[in-house]
This record gives sequence, structure tokens and C-alpha cells, in this order.
Amino acid sequence: MKKYILFDTEFTAWKNSLKTNWSKPNEYREIIQIAAFKINDGKIVDTLNIYIKPNINKKLSTFITNLTGITNYKLKKYGISFKKAIEKFYKFSGSYPLYSYGNDYDVIKENLLLNEIKELKYFNWNKNFKDFKKIIKKKSKINPLKYTSGTIHKAFNIKMNDNFKPHNSFSDIKSMFEVCKIIL
Repeated sequence: MKKYILFDTEFTAWKNSLKTNWSKPNEYREIIQIAAFKINDGKIVDTLNIYIKPNINKKLSTFITNLTGITNYKLKKYGISFKKAIEKFYKFSGSYPLYSYGNDYDVIKENLLLNEIKELKYFNWNKNFKDFKKIIKKKSKINPLKYTSGTIHKAFNIKMNDNFKPHNSFSDIKSMFEVCKIIL
């Protein structure tokens, strides 16, 4: 992989959302952060870190704030609409392959539908999305299912700096990037 993008998303959640698969009333996986590194020849050549104001659940749960460090204040001050955010991410990405830990395109597609965005370019974009876990599985003996994007560095005994916070998209892609430096 010479040119690629590592990215991660954070989205609204509540204490048991993962267990119940966001099936309770008014539980939607609204994206609240997208972060990405554009990588060329093993070096980060550009970064993106966008906060997004949710439309349906305008007030974040205590659970997601504690998990990600993303606060209602941060979204009010720095957040933009999903429509503006997805356009920025689309332009940033260009034709690069996009790698997330799992296929985050699924949650992007949910948000396109939630926000009634019907532009075909976003729905045709899905072919650019790849699962980073498959690379880990192919290039190492590590079982990626035992880790998250923010903890995969531990499987490779990589130490992160003190301001590293798992479950924040920008930190999570730092973890993934450090692993890339070893396995690619």
C-alpha cells in the first residue's frame, strides 16, 4: 500500500447500545467525529479531524462523552453538519483507498440516509472502503477481533504518548498508523 487513508468514526451511543445494537427507541448511530490520515509512502501527508453535530440526539449521553472525551460544548463550538462533514471527508479522500477498523462505511451510509443525503457519489463511494482488520490478519499472527482500533497497538507492544485516548477517532487512527509502520 503506497497511498491510502486510515480513518475512524465515533458516533452516538448509550450504556448498552452495543449489546442491543442501537435498537432502543431514538437510538441512532449518528456520527459525531471523523478523523483521517492521508498516507503516502509510509508518511502522513495530511490529516483531518471533524466534529459533527448530531441531528436527532442533539445532547450526547454521559456514556459517549466519558468514552470519547467529546462533549456537548465541543460539538456546539467546533461541530458542523453531517452534510458539510461528509463533503469535506469526500474531498479529502479523493480516490485513495480508505481503511477503517471494521467497515465504517456502514455507519456512514446510515448517516447519509438519516440526513436524507441522496447524492450517488456517496453511495458509489463504498467501493473505496476496506477493512484494516483483514490486513492485520494477513500480515501478522494477531487476532484483530481481540482489539479495537484504539487498542491494536498493544498487540504489537507499541507504547503511545500520554495524551493518547482510545475511543477518540484521532487517537484511534494513531494506533492504527503505528501498527502500519510495523506490518507494511
